[in-house]
Amino acid sequence: MEDFDRAKTLVESTLVKLGVNPATARAKDAPTTCSWTLQRGSAAILVNLTYRQEDGNLYLRVVSPILTLPEASKREALFTRILELNGSGLANCAFGLIGDRIVVVSERPAAGLDESEVDQIVRHTSAVADTYDDRLVAEFGGKRVTDK
Repeated sequence: MEDFDRAKTLVESTLVKLGVNPATARAKDAPTTCSWTLQRGSAAILVNLTYRQEDGNLYLRVVSPILTLPEASKREALFTRILELNGSGLANCAFGLIGDRIVVVSERPAAGLDESEVDQIVRHTSAVADTYDDRLVAEFGGKRVTDK
């Protein structure tokens, strides 16, 4: 559990640098998983540390659901666009689909993780989510997940 505690400390240090109180941002705290939620611009961000039983490793995962799918006639163009973005230099994160939501996600094993990597992953994934939620909705429709 030393690795887990060390990774939690790294994440919480990054949150403090972002002006987020880790205690109030904590969404879950259990022996094998911990998560925090924060808002960056118009994007909601989930930062998660979890042990996976299937391989016994600890992972850092940052995910932001950015938009609900548009009408069916626009989905193919949207999927093509996000695949092009993934392939044309979107570093350290990618677009994906979870249910009916487009997400931005970054994940890596926590082994060897350092403070600068946590900071980069959280900041970069947040920036991509906050930038593309508006652009993709404007281009293809749907709605931002944070719009109620």
